[in-house]
Amino acid sequence: MNISIKMLKIVTFVLWIIIVFFSITAVISVTNLGITVGDVQILPSGSGILFSLPFSISNDGYYELADINLTTSVTDPDGTVLDQSETFISSIPQGTNVSESHKVSIDLDAMQLLDQESLLLEDSDFNVEIITVLNFARTVPVQLSANTTIPWGAPFAQFSIGQISVFPHNSTHLEATIPISFENHAILDIAGTLIVETYNSQERITSGMNIINVPSGYGYSDSVSVFISQQDVLEFTSSGTFHMIFETPMFTVDWDEQYG
Repeated sequence: MNISIKMLKIVTFVLWIIIVFFSITAVISVTNLGITVGDVQILPSGSGILFSLPFSISNDGYYELADINLTTSVTDPDGTVLDQSETFISSIPQGTNVSESHKVSIDLDAMQLLDQESLLLEDSDFNVEIITVLNFARTVPVQLSANTTIPWGAPFAQFSIGQISVFPHNSTHLEATIPISFENHAILDIAGTLIVETYNSQERITSGMNIINVPSGYGYSDSVSVFISQQDVLEFTSSGTFHMIFETPMFTVDWDEQYG
């Protein structure tokens, strides 16, 4: 009986030694875990903007890293979630490193659904929360977090409507020119159809359109011509709403501009 108790004490002591050793080496492994995040690359995508976040993880510890999950949550300055993305790496053996790129997509159509028209017109910064979850030796879970920001350039920055001019066209209609200007601060080119619909008291008076092609970093300044019947000219020239619609084969965005 005494031998069994002694053996049990020895086994317990050895187990405690193993646990303490594993705990110490696991802590050392955490301190030797190297995570490097590179510069954000901003790329055009089919429906908006793609942010590519290059990163590398160096495992200089004593154990395999397993089930690495990198999750980002992108929010606008008001805290509205615009995107949540994940990148999964199954394993990084001890003494090795892995380099990946984490992709975050911002869809212009999705902004419309989230009532984020201001991001079409105003530059901003998105807040990014990065959470990394992994396991040491497939037994010890570790969670790391960091925060950063990524710049957002509005595709229709400093959008402005100038002084409207009205000219005779024929015996029944007048022609009005609506000066429009903006700067394309987005990474993608703005190429498509810009439609201007004019409303007064919820009733559409007239509409016009221009085909536009504005490269990234360039400005646009031109006029959209519309034709107004003689009986509608007073309603048009007093005050109302311009409903702006920008259409491309990949997405459509729209917003309102007051005038008068």
